Amino acid sequence: MFEELLEKLCKDLSIAVPQVTKEAFYPIVFSNTITVRLFDLHPGVAMKAPITTCMKQKREDLFIFIMRANLLGQGTGECHIGLDPEEKYLTLSLGLPYEMNYSLFKEKFEDFVNYLVYWKEEIEKFEQKQMVM
Repeated sequence: MFEELLEKLCKDLSIAVPQVTKEAFYPIVFSNTITVRLFDLHPGVAMKAPITTCMKQKREDLFIFIMRANLLGQGTGECHIGLDPEEKYLTLSLGLPYEMNYSLFKEKFEDFVNYLVYWKEEIEKFEQKQMVM
């Protein structure tokens, strides 16, 4: 089921279907700053992408800002902002642990990418504001 969704999405985006990596994800590359990793959950799909590197100064302020966005998924469209295991990057992730049709999958993927772009910009603005203070 997942492979069919992925193939149709790649066709709609006019990109080649990516090969699964040894870490068991399918990378969808839009640019050198936007790559979405898709995981087959059997059933369902998970999406994960790096937002930006995590700032070193005033990290607590950044984490409070992000916690507000994560609260009940209101600022993230039910996605979650977190840290990668090495605590170097902020990441956006979404788990959809159920079977879905293509239109719902595509809608969730588009929303995920839109939130990714939005949070890249918002975190950059936040960091610039923190540097001025």
